[in-house]
Amino acid sequence: MKKNIFKTLSFIVLLTMMISCRNEEKLNVDLTKYNIDNPVANTELDAWLKATFLDEYNMDVIYRYSRYFYDNDKNVAPSNTASVRPQMQTVLDGFILPYRKVAGVTFIKKNVPKEWVMYGSGAYQTDGSMILATASAGRRVTIYDINNFDATNSSLVVGKLKTIHHEFTHILNQLVPMPADFQNITKATYNATWTTVADATARDNGYVTPYASSEAVEDFAETTSHLLVFGQAWFDARANASTVAGKAALKAKEASVVQYFTVNLGVDFRKLQQEIQNVVRNQYKYAQASFPYWMGQNLFKTMTTNLEDGLYTANGISTEYATAYNNLKAAILAYSATQKYHLDYVQMRFESTTILTVRAAFSNATTQYFGDYSFTYTINPTTGAVVFTKVANGTGTTFTNGALFTVPFTNTIQAYLTGNNFTAAWLPATINADNFNNFGGFYVTSTPANYFYGSLGQTL
Repeated sequence: MKKNIFKTLSFIVLLTMMISCRNEEKLNVDLTKYNIDNPVANTELDAWLKATFLDEYNMDVIYRYSRYFYDNDKNVAPSNTASVRPQMQTVLDGFILPYRKVAGVTFIKKNVPKEWVMYGSGAYQTDGSMILATASAGRRVTIYDINNFDATNSSLVVGKLKTIHHEFTHILNQLVPMPADFQNITKATYNATWTTVADATARDNGYVTPYASSEAVEDFAETTSHLLVFGQAWFDARANASTVAGKAALKAKEASVVQYFTVNLGVDFRKLQQEIQNVVRNQYKYAQASFPYWMGQNLFKTMTTNLEDGLYTANGISTEYATAYNNLKAAILAYSATQKYHLDYVQMRFESTTILTVRAAFSNATTQYFGDYSFTYTINPTTGAVVFTKVANGTGTTFTNGALFTVPFTNTIQAYLTGNNFTAAWLPATINADNFNNFGGFYVTSTPANYFYGSLGQTL
């Protein structure tokens, strides 16, 4: 017993001596050089995140790996720090700033999620699907798979933006419930096992994606995010490709979404859509949001120009086209002193992706007539390059009417169209939100200030 006590006492004395010696030793080490992963802002990335999001919007961007922010049944990889800033720049440009401009500073600062958590890989479900983002409690958005994010890949950027807007719609629905009428539009066809639903089936049942068919709350978020990010042309093309009932359902859902934002939230949906589309089209150059792409798909069947419409006073049109239009108008008026025909509009009728009919609608005091002229055209859906070529006119009453004005038409509109090479574009750039999705046109490739445009129609 005494022997054990002695050993214990000896150990304590020895330990005391060791500690005493270590306390007296001077350490010539700068510990700040080793504290490189301090969660407090101490890197260039942290400083940017703090200034851009925390200071301005009280948003905490959490990119350092933590198991706290995801479910225990999932395995996810840490974020590559090189992907963090490009991902968050997209959040800023394609989500926060458009809402800030349209809904106002107070709205976005109040409602934007306060925690943004990022992981490098996707989170996989047992059904084989991969989660790209989640929203929870109206406070947090978690973004997965940022290690594969590439800001130069427009399809990837737009897909991630769509996911972010989807998740924010869930948050808005927690603040203001989604409309009851939306939930009833396709109530009978919701299917929890959405991964087994073919895209064509979902489309024909009135859904923007198979995932939208899983339940009403996901349907609302998918419909909203597709309208905002993929754009109105994409949405209309899907509706047009659907069944009669499917198209009616999709358009009813669109109307419900627009009313929810504009009336329930006090956010002009069309202005918000315009701002986001300007980012998608102009900043990220997303091909499937371009006017040439949809011209190549023959989505737009008509483009109507009426220079007496106040839109042309407000937004302008090139002198070259206005001269051609007004000279034809004057020639039609001069054709008959008794009839006094008036040029109502000039309409380009895209019968297919290669066949074009140019129509001059003219009227006397009681009746409107159509005078048609046959063309072909080529369009590059990527570059937007367009060439119009005059061909022999078709036959029938409208072409006979057109023959009345062959000479003035040849010297005005025809000369303008065939004497230039054009580029298709969303025009005019100054169009207001109410008409944003409904106007497009063409400018002379070598001279962008020489252009014309009109209201778009999707049926002949």
